[in-house]
Formats: sequence, structure tokens, C-alpha cells
Amino acid sequence: MTRQRQVGDEFYEYYSGHRLRLIRHLHANKGFDIETAIRVGQKLIDRVLFIAFCEGRGVIQPRTIETAVGRASRLAKVRNPVWRSFLELFRAVGCPGRLFRKIDSHHSSLFGTDDLIDGLDLDDVPWTDLFRRLARYDYAREVNVDVLGQLFERSVAELERLREGALLAKDTSHTEAPMMPKSPQRKLFGIYYTPVEFTSAIVAYTVDEVVAERLEAVRRAHKLTDEQLREPRKAKAAKAFWRACLEAMKRVTVCDPACGGGAFLIEAYEAIYRHYAHILTELQNLGARNTMELCEAIPDLILAHNLYGVDLQPEAVETAQLALWLRTAQPGGALADLSSHIICGNSLTEDPAVHARAMKWQEAFPRVFSGDHPGFDCVIGNPPWERLKLQEREFFALAAPEIASTVNAADRRRRIAKLKTANPALHARYLDAQSSAERMLAYVRRCERFPLSASGDINAYLLFAELAAQIVAPHGRVGLLVPSGIATDKTSARFFEAIMAGKRLHRLYDFENRRRVFPDVDGRFKFTILDFGGSEVRRDTADFVFFAHGVEELEERKRHIPLSAADMKLMNPNTGTCPIFRDRQSAEITRAVYRRVPVLIDRNRKQGGNPWGARFMTMFHQTNDAELFTTADELKRKRYQVDRNRWTKGKSTYLPLYEAKMVQAYDHRAASVEVVEANWVRQGQTVETTLVEHQNPEHLAMPRWWVNAEVVAERLKEQTPPALLCYKDVTSPTNQRTMIASFIPPAGVVNSAPLVFTEGPSLRRQCCLLANLNSLAYDFIARQKVGNVHLNFFIVEQLPTFPPDAYDDRCPWSSKQTLERWISNRVLKLSCTADDMKPLAEACGFEPPVHKWKPAEREQLLAELDAAYFVLYGLERDDVLHVLSTFQGTRGEQRAASESEAQDALSPAGRRIVDAYDALTRQS
Repeated sequence: MTRQRQVGDEFYEYYSGHRLRLIRHLHANKGFDIETAIRVGQKLIDRVLFIAFCEGRGVIQPRTIETAVGRASRLAKVRNPVWRSFLELFRAVGCPGRLFRKIDSHHSSLFGTDDLIDGLDLDDVPWTDLFRRLARYDYAREVNVDVLGQLFERSVAELERLREGALLAKDTSHTEAPMMPKSPQRKLFGIYYTPVEFTSAIVAYTVDEVVAERLEAVRRAHKLTDEQLREPRKAKAAKAFWRACLEAMKRVTVCDPACGGGAFLIEAYEAIYRHYAHILTELQNLGARNTMELCEAIPDLILAHNLYGVDLQPEAVETAQLALWLRTAQPGGALADLSSHIICGNSLTEDPAVHARAMKWQEAFPRVFSGDHPGFDCVIGNPPWERLKLQEREFFALAAPEIASTVNAADRRRRIAKLKTANPALHARYLDAQSSAERMLAYVRRCERFPLSASGDINAYLLFAELAAQIVAPHGRVGLLVPSGIATDKTSARFFEAIMAGKRLHRLYDFENRRRVFPDVDGRFKFTILDFGGSEVRRDTADFVFFAHGVEELEERKRHIPLSAADMKLMNPNTGTCPIFRDRQSAEITRAVYRRVPVLIDRNRKQGGNPWGARFMTMFHQTNDAELFTTADELKRKRYQVDRNRWTKGKSTYLPLYEAKMVQAYDHRAASVEVVEANWVRQGQTVETTLVEHQNPEHLAMPRWWVNAEVVAERLKEQTPPALLCYKDVTSPTNQRTMIASFIPPAGVVNSAPLVFTEGPSLRRQCCLLANLNSLAYDFIARQKVGNVHLNFFIVEQLPTFPPDAYDDRCPWSSKQTLERWISNRVLKLSCTADDMKPLAEACGFEPPVHKWKPAEREQLLAELDAAYFVLYGLERDDVLHVLSTFQGTRGEQRAASESEAQDALSPAGRRIVDAYDALTRQS
């Protein structure tokens, strides 16, 4: 860890802890309500930080704060002379001829008149000691603008945490905070600090490129080449050119519509400063007048002309303004008036009935939206990654962790209802938050401002992306850091398809969080740099990078994959969403497969688009249907008798409720589930089935819940197939397998294991469908489609799946058998290993109806099925080796150095598949 990082962490711990104490003191001992205590406490800390930072940067005289402390002796007659001296210091900052020129209170909320602070009576100890300690850090080198930027972002999030705890008068200190996972906590506040390497990259792709385009347009207008600009005889023309460039720079507008603590605005400031400085250097070299004065005025030019920001939280706006003031403060200079450029407002709504801080962009920034090309030249940022629908567990995570830890939704709702008498203030706040969320949801769905993003389970980041597309100028650029689902999820499909169809996309660079870029977010989570143009910007192909871990990996040319709108429609014909590839070979293999094999359901075809008659079903929703589920203890109390994994009493039967975690490929009893109350995030913990248990056909998996058989029959609409085909919805393209499917006996099934039904094809034909779903070739394509952690229906619909009549054909490697017979026999051996799967075996005429679980045989059967589908999908041997090298279970410990070593580099499972593939192709 670097010294700067160490100092930054130490600084934040001190800053955060003492700010908390100051706010509590103001709340408990000075009679301020919590909102006022937060505002006053934060402003005091900000004032001291600003003065200390300016000391360190030489903007004001060194040791200004210590001098103020030393002057306290003049005030010896008062009880708290050091505090009184600090008040004088604060007033001096705004007085002409003292530290800065006059700062009008209207123009600077930081040092303007504030009756609450001016009339505040604080003890010298410990409060002024806090101010002095903050002043002792090295703001020139160790606690620099970047460190403060991170502090400001964390600070804004923590203020929300203070509010949550203060509501119940709970201690929200670091050591006594309610235990909860950090990711929901960050998501709860909608705030993620963006590391500087990502802000730098986004600013380079947007601000720098837009400036380059604008200056190139000036050069074309002046009809000057680079060589002519350096010719002495063209000096007059060159001066005119560079002055025109200076004017063009003033017209470049950059906005962050969810600016938080100002990290993106600071990075944009740095980039714009460099461009101004370059232009003025050229003018200075040409002997132009007033260049020195203009150089000194660059900060004022940028703040007056170029930067804009909006945030919903007043503290965030004040923090962003402070960050810009710290960056631009100069000796003898006034703090810029940022009140019309960095504003507090709700970027997403214009209706004050929806939110008190509603705003209209055209009215908030009239200069930007006037003229022939209205809009910002650049819209940048990292908008909130949060669903608009109120998430109960996240809402109560800090204020009432006992409610947040209740997994069963019905129990949680009962506990919330009890708050009405147990804690009316919290209950009222919950109802208010719920009402606010519902108003916002209703607004975005009806207002017609978000036709591409206001559907399904709406996430704020997608609304901000569509907003950015609306407020960017026709020839401008947008650069956002958002979850990768913006290109792959169904809820974002219309937005992404519109951007692609309009040829507006420039770049999409996808990252895994393996390096914990966002420390509080799961390492498998994927996020994206999204760069697209205004309505008049066109590109036939966009540049894609997937599965990067850091910005420096973008320098690797082999990672870059060009893709077009036509590619999207080929590989995702229903949605036009984006596949995700690790490399160009993967992209080529996937394209080739889609040209050979149709998707499961093509919704663009009027006839023949669904040859399986496939439909999907979620039988029970784990949250919404919680009232229907019961536990073993409850059934015992009602005097039900257990029979294997069922409960009966008279004619009443309760069936096991399957969850995805109980299932693996061709294995409906992979695990039982036990409840661990202490783990509120994941109370249902798996107990894996042992080899001995697998070899016992009487052993069945035990669930944590059961459901009435009549309700199951009702959900199945009286259909009682001998087995249900399900797959695991929760997955990841970085997991060992992406698609995991299995037959299960008729039972209850929650939404984590969706069911697939077909119309017409026989049960043996359905066995072939199961084999197709579980094949590595299919899985390889599936993982190019999963952008988050769900294998949604719309993804499965668009995966290349052999139609039922394909299995009428003879095996290419065995003319004596049809594909149906060859494949289904293997599937039945793998699936029918327990008594509860006998009905499936008997319906298929498979003998014996229970096949013994033999690990070595299962490994060989799986290898043969994988090899068969590699042949059927048309993959050449080199492509097979490439596919196997991408799976954790089939690649070896060492990566192959060359193609000739590829097979040797595979795991034993991978080599079995290649051997089976070679055997099948030799027989073909």
C-alpha cells in the first residue's frame, strides 16, 4: 500500500469519526434537528478543509489556522477563545483585502453569512483540536485532489447512513453498525466512488475527442494545415486560428447529471485545462497579447463556460462545489459562483408533485439548450445503480436489521406492520419512502420521456442513460460507467437496440470486478464504459472489449472486437441485445453457429419460429408466494406424517419445493437445503449429496419448504408429466457452467429454477432438448449472452437450439441409430438414478427404470454427449479445443503456449471430451 493510500485511509477514518461526533453533539446538545446538525457540522468541516488545503497549495499564507489559534489570547476573557478566533477566521475569508476578495454569500454557500454557525457556541476542546488536526495533513502531496475526491464520494454516502441511525437514536459508528453486506449498503445509497483510471478513460473518450473534433472543425474553417500554422509568414492567420480555438473551447459544455462529489467534473476540468493551456501556449509563442492574464484566468473560464452538474442530494452538490473550489483556488482570487452550474435537482423528473426537487433541463441551463444545436457537448458520469422499486431488505438494513434479516417475505411484511405501534417514526418513514418510489415509478412510466427504458424492473442507471441520449447535443458524446446489463438485459434491450440501429455507439468496454475496483461489490459483477454519440453521430461498427479487469488491458489490440447492428440481429434476433465475447475467435465461432442452427424461439417469424412449442414457467415466486410455503416444523405441529420428502395427512399432501441450489446437470438430488438463521443474506444453505447417498436410489433431496400438492396441480393446469424440465436461473458467465438443466419429479418449484414445457415432441425428444441445453457447445454460446447473474427467458429463447425434427436423422457416427435414440439413452442413464424418477424411465420405455449411479460411467456419458453436440454444431477440432480452454472444468492448470499443446493443456475431463470427439468424427 502506498504512503498516499495509507495517509488517505488514516485521514478518512479521522475525518469520518470526528465529523460523526460533531454532528451528534450538535444534535444532542445544541438542539439542532438531524438535518440541520448534518448541514452545520458538514459546513464547518468543509470550511476548515478548504482553508487547510489552500494553505498546503500556497493559495493563502502557510500556518493560517495555527495563526488563528495563536491569536486566541486576545480573547482570553471569553470561555472559548480558540473557537471565537476560528469564527473570526471564517469571516476573514470573505472580507476584502484579507485572505480572499469579497465572497458574496449568495455566490458561496461555504463562507457566506450563516446565522447558525455565526451564533454557534462550541467548546475549544475537543472541537477546535479537530480543526487543528485536520490542518496538519500534507495537502500538497499526500492528501491531494484525488484523495479528497474519494473522501467526498464516501462522505456523501455516509451522511445517508447517519440519517438512518439517527432516526432510531442508534449508534452508527463503524464498530457498532448493524451487520450487513456492503454491496447492498452501497446500492442503498446509489453511490459508488469511481476510481480515477475510469474517470480519466471516460473523459478521454468524450471530452478530449470532442475538443479535438471542434478544433479540427476550426482548422478546416480557417483552411490551414499543420505545416502552415508553423510558417512565420502565416503568423497572423495562425493567431486568428488559435483565438478562434479559444472561443471554440468556451462553447464546449460538459455535464454530469448525477455528479455526486464531483469526481467526473474534476477530471473533465483537468482535461479542459490542458486544452486551454495548449492553445494559450501557441498564442504566447506567436507573441499574442494578454496571454499571461488569460493563462491565469483558465480556471475562471472553465467554471464559467464549460462545467455543469446536477445531483439530488444537497450535500453532494456542496461537496462537488467544494471540490472545484479546492482545485481552482488562487492567491487573491474570488471563489467562482457555481450556483447556476452545479445545482441541486432531480435529473429524472420535471413534475414537482413527484419530487420537490423536480427540474426542467431547458430552464435550469437555458444557455446550453438555446441555439441551433441544443444540448451538452459531453454528458459523463457514473449514475446510481439502483432499482426504483423500494427494496425492503435494503431499506431496513441499517434502521431495523432484524427486519432486513427476515428472508421470508410474508414474515417480513408482518414485522413491518408491527412497526406501526412499535416504532411509528420508522413506519412512517417506510411508508413515505414507499410512496416516493411508487410516485417516481408511475411518473417515468407515464411521462413519455423514457420510452426506451421505463419498462420492467426499472433501474436508475438506464433512465440516466436515456436522459443522457436526450440532453447531449446532436454532435456530442456520452460517456457513462454503468452495469454491463445495459447491453445484455431485456429491460435495456430497446435502448441498446436503438443506439445500435442509429449507429451511435462508439465503444463498449466491459469489465469484471475481479480486482475489486468497487471494493464493496461482488467480484463477478460486470460493469461497462459506454460511449455513444449524439443523434447526428454515425459509426457502422462499434469497438467492443469484454471481460477486462483493468483499464490498462484496453491497450491489448487482440481484445478489441468490431461488432455491428447486423451482428446483434443475427445473434439476438428478438431483442438486438449484445453478446459478450472474450476474444475474436469466440466471436467467429458464435457467428458461424448462428448461421447453421436456428434459435429456440424466433419471434420475428410468423410461422415456424417455435418448432418445439416451447414455453417457460415460474411456478412459484419465492417472495410473492411466500404465504403458500410451509416448513417441516409447521407440518409436524399440524400432525402431518413424513414420507421420504413428502408430508401427508389423510388426502392432503405437501410436496417438496425445489430451489435451483438443489439441482445440478442431470441430477435432481444434488443437494438438500438447511436453514442457517444467522446468515440473513443466504439463510438457505446447501448440504451436498454424498457419493454413498447418490448410490442409494431411495435417498431424496430435502428442501427447506413444502407446498400443497393441490396448489402445484393448479399451477400446472392439471398437466402431470412424469418429470419436469428445469434450469438454474441464477448464474454467471464467469461460473464453471452457465446453463445447468435437469429433469425433476413433479413438485413445487420456485422462480430460481424456471420450467421449460414443450408441445408435441415425445419424452425421448425432450431428453434430447435437455442434452442440448446441458452441452458445452450450447453453454459456450450461452455465456456470450449473460450480462449479469440471470439466465433469463429472453436469453434462452435466442440461443441456437436444434429443432425436434433434427433428431429424426441418423447419427453421423452411427447409421444404425437415430440421434434421438443415441442421445436419449444417455440422458436417461444420467437422469434416472432414484426411485422418484421411475415414472420418466417407464414412460420412455427405458430399462432398468433406476440406473445405478456410477461416477466413471457418468463422466464418459457426459463426454460423449458434449462431443456429439460439438459435431452437430459443426465445430472443427481447433474450435473445440478453444471452447474447452474457456471452461474452468475442462481447461488445465497451465494455458497452452501453442495450438499443438492445446489438448495436453486440458484437464482430464477436457481430454475425455476431445477423445470422444475424435472417435465420433472418425466414425462419421
